[in-house]
Amino acid sequence: MTVKSSDADLTAGVAGEGPIGVVIANTLVGYHCDWLIWADHLAKSRFRGAVFRYGFVPRTTGVPTMLDRGSTEMTAVAGELRNLGAQKIVYARGSLGGSVALATAASPEAKAAGVISLSGGLPEQQETVGRLTVPALYVVAEDDITGGANQLATDLHKATTSTKDLLVYPGAQHAGDMFNDKRYAEELLAELNAFLRGV
Repeated sequence: MTVKSSDADLTAGVAGEGPIGVVIANTLVGYHCDWLIWADHLAKSRFRGAVFRYGFVPRTTGVPTMLDRGSTEMTAVAGELRNLGAQKIVYARGSLGGSVALATAASPEAKAAGVISLSGGLPEQQETVGRLTVPALYVVAEDDITGGANQLATDLHKATTSTKDLLVYPGAQHAGDMFNDKRYAEELLAELNAFLRGV
């Protein structure tokens, strides 16, 4: 479907049903279809999942624009999920997209019910997560290939004053690649479902 945002018309894919919707933002260099494993699982688990393509190119616009426009676009996609029947919206993503999800969930206008960050966030977002009033779930691999994601997730988890949880898995997978690690992928998906049912 096409979703109208203030700066662009967004291409979004929506699947599933139920009262809880999950808006999944893109990473800095990724593609929205990278997250179809999770979106498919959400639909099978009776959640509404939405993946979308940014109305800009993150690699050329930079991080500040990605956080600002990305948050606006996530909120617009959430509006469409509400139009389809979602009563609660959780904002989610991994890597730098996880930073966008955190920024979005901290904004009162987004009317978030929760936020999920997989290997995501930025060091300067400790103040941002301190403003969260909804449950937050941080997920990371202990030897994440980026080198600092584990410590960053720990720091953001500590700075979060709302209900929060931190899941650390073995290996070096980053963000959506964690769904491909056979050692814990099923457990991770089950934990995400449990979090969503609890918001």
